[in-house]
Amino acid sequence: MKNYFLIITLLFNSLILFSQEISIKIVEIKSLDTNTITNSSFSLKKIKAKGLTNKKKNNYFNYNLDFDILSNENIIDITKSTELVTPTWIIKQKFKEGSQNKSIKADYYLGNLETQSKYIIIKCRDHEYVDGDRIRLMLNNSIIHPNISLSSVFYVIDIDLDEGYNNIDFIALNEGDSSPNTAQLLVLDENGVVLSNKKWLLYTGYKAQLVVYKK
Repeated sequence: MKNYFLIITLLFNSLILFSQEISIKIVEIKSLDTNTITNSSFSLKKIKAKGLTNKKKNNYFNYNLDFDILSNENIIDITKSTELVTPTWIIKQKFKEGSQNKSIKADYYLGNLETQSKYIIIKCRDHEYVDGDRIRLMLNNSIIHPNISLSSVFYVIDIDLDEGYNNIDFIALNEGDSSPNTAQLLVLDENGVVLSNKKWLLYTGYKAQLVVYKK
């Protein structure tokens, strides 16, 4: 019985060794011979880069000039005086502000308005060349704002109205860098409705007057 068992054990071990030898032979990997690889080993299609168009570039100027073949008639002498006419006119940007006879040295009347609004909205700006014009705003001989600098953007202020007449004065404190003092005036009621759209041209010390009657 022991001999029989021993024979079976030996046969089993032999089979395991034989199978291992077979498996080792199957997974054996050989090194790759790189000398046998050529450009034809890969079948990739080469693609040429193209732009939006396939037009050839135009040579607009030939830098390889042969000065020996140029005659004296074709040579330009830059030392000679030009025959072109020298322009005698100059273009300058002009504004209405700064021109003469646009305003007289007197007060300017902006008109008489009637409204039931409790207050009005005053908007004023320099509608010409912005040159540092300044004004003083007064209501019924009382100063509302002593010094307003006029720019290209509207300066906005609300003015409460008394019953009856309201005298609003815009006094020119200067004339800026370019005379006279210029401004655009918008007057709106409490609902934003435009009541007046005026412009003035004033000299220093003179005023533009607006009369608003509250019903």
